[in-house]
Amino acid sequence: MDSVINLLPEFIANQIAAGEVVNRPASAVKELLENAVDAGASEIELHIQDGGRTLIQVVDNGCGMSGKDAERCFLPHATSKLHTADDLQHIRTMGFRGEALSSIAAVAQVELHTRLHDSETGTRVCIEGNQIKTVESCVCPPGTVFSVRNLYFNTPARREFLKSDEVEYRYIEEEFSRIALAQPGICFQLYRNGQKIYHLEAANLNRRIIQLMGKAYENRLVKTAETVSGLKLMGYICSPAYSIKGRNKQFIFVNRRYIRHGGLSNAIEKAYQGLLPEGKSPVFFLHLEVEPENIDVNIHPTKTEIRFRNQDVISGVLQSAVKHALGLNQMRNVIDFESSQALPYEHKPQGYVPPAPSLHLNPDYNPFTNPRPGSLTKGGGPKGFPDARHFPDKNYSEAYAENFALMQASMQIQDSPVQLLLDCCQEVESDTRLDEPPLSSPTEKPADKTVNIFQLFNTYIVTPLKSGLALIDQEAASERIIYNDYTVLKEGNLPSQSTLFPQTVELSTANAELLQDIRNELNTLGWSIEWVGGTSFLVSALPVGIQESRVQDILEGIIESYNARLPHIKGNNPEDIALAVAKELSIKTGEPLSHEEILYLTNRLFSGPAPDVSPSGKPIVRILNRQEIEGLLTQSRQQKHD
Repeated sequence: MDSVINLLPEFIANQIAAGEVVNRPASAVKELLENAVDAGASEIELHIQDGGRTLIQVVDNGCGMSGKDAERCFLPHATSKLHTADDLQHIRTMGFRGEALSSIAAVAQVELHTRLHDSETGTRVCIEGNQIKTVESCVCPPGTVFSVRNLYFNTPARREFLKSDEVEYRYIEEEFSRIALAQPGICFQLYRNGQKIYHLEAANLNRRIIQLMGKAYENRLVKTAETVSGLKLMGYICSPAYSIKGRNKQFIFVNRRYIRHGGLSNAIEKAYQGLLPEGKSPVFFLHLEVEPENIDVNIHPTKTEIRFRNQDVISGVLQSAVKHALGLNQMRNVIDFESSQALPYEHKPQGYVPPAPSLHLNPDYNPFTNPRPGSLTKGGGPKGFPDARHFPDKNYSEAYAENFALMQASMQIQDSPVQLLLDCCQEVESDTRLDEPPLSSPTEKPADKTVNIFQLFNTYIVTPLKSGLALIDQEAASERIIYNDYTVLKEGNLPSQSTLFPQTVELSTANAELLQDIRNELNTLGWSIEWVGGTSFLVSALPVGIQESRVQDILEGIIESYNARLPHIKGNNPEDIALAVAKELSIKTGEPLSHEEILYLTNRLFSGPAPDVSPSGKPIVRILNRQEIEGLLTQSRQQKHD
């Protein structure tokens, strides 16, 4: 019988390997930048065209290569970093596997110009699909230039799976930022479609963070450092006040290599335990120096995974150092005993009895009809909603009653906490029913009905219905309300308030680019944002109810939310921008609501379109009919009896 096992041709094997090493343009960027770092470059330029599809070019002033090495560097497993198996235990370079250039050359048209510093001429190599087309002498400056053109030209299926140019560029920018943060002593430049985006002068880590993240970080960074046997930690964390959604600003570097490590990240987050707002994650930029023999980086071709010989010790050091830095920072920011004034103490004679304090109440005061300056949270109405008084009159009662009736259809919330309601269900009076939704304003109670509506775990709103109970997700509901306000009502009707003084907002280069893209759309949503050059913007007006002191944080939150959706959208869709705004301004899980705020939320929700699902696709309401409740209660009793 003939053998059924075939040896793959080299060009097919290289294309398969390329799928693991170069799975998108950003992967090629990472490998080429790391090669430039390993070459000892002090200046590195990155040029990108069309999200990396058309061109990825890396220019460095490193050591360069001889003519012979310029040809051999494209061979599979060709590397200058390893010579014996023992070298794997002492890796200090970024690359070492010898796969990157071979993989890139397998799926692109690559041109290399390189010259040693003590040579008069250099070498030019052209390679296409791993086939060398040209090798010749050339005149070029010392160092190396890799030009990668038409990535995936010979694998069209892979090319079709790429995202838009904007999305692919964002991935490239992430890799660029990681390597620039890992190597602050190197000057980096990034050009996109011929336009200079970054010029990062060689600096210390503190300055490099500010170069990349924006001037707003000047007052956010808290230094942390620790040295123990075989381990050195140095870097910066941000105080809990500057936490963000997501973990895209968490950077851990081991021996100047960016890594992803859930165990170390969890250790750092534990140091923040009890200090972070709900749904927020800490920001940190931490460098670890570890003896190479105590780590294993040879796990995956991307080299972002790593194993530690003594992970528990490292996790403990990280957690302890971050806690220590947080403690020192909070003491400095909260109380300064050295400069605080003495207490205004006045001696009183023995037997002195202080007079009883008097209390004055204003029985006519209503916080929702007479808001105090700065008393609003995120929006103009209670707990984050634009006040309905600022919008055109609508027949809320009719729309609310109609939508509330529709709500009682078969709606489901994934993983809804039905079991958590059991104890609450037994406390609800059996004769307390809501035959119709309340049609009153948020501050008025129905004249002839008792409405038993309450908040559960600062997360859900529960109200009895004629047919059972309605369970409302408050975060999804408020997101829907704000989204509706910014889409349905945006045509010239969105209220805006001028700032007392125009505020300057400083952003990172990446966030400044994104804000430029969506600035006009935000200006139609009640903002007035003007670009004043570089990464600076002037805000002279903002939607009603947003506190001026939170302008920087809110804008950064909107940009982060929009950036997170970029892989799923095409162009600057106004609805996607409105969704980013709604996500940032919405009530969050865990926020307590007053009875008036609960009524306000339910009124606004069911008087607008699509009250059953949030704009991001999350179900808002779950109806539990009487049979379901009785079945759950019976099941609960049986379990207790058993």
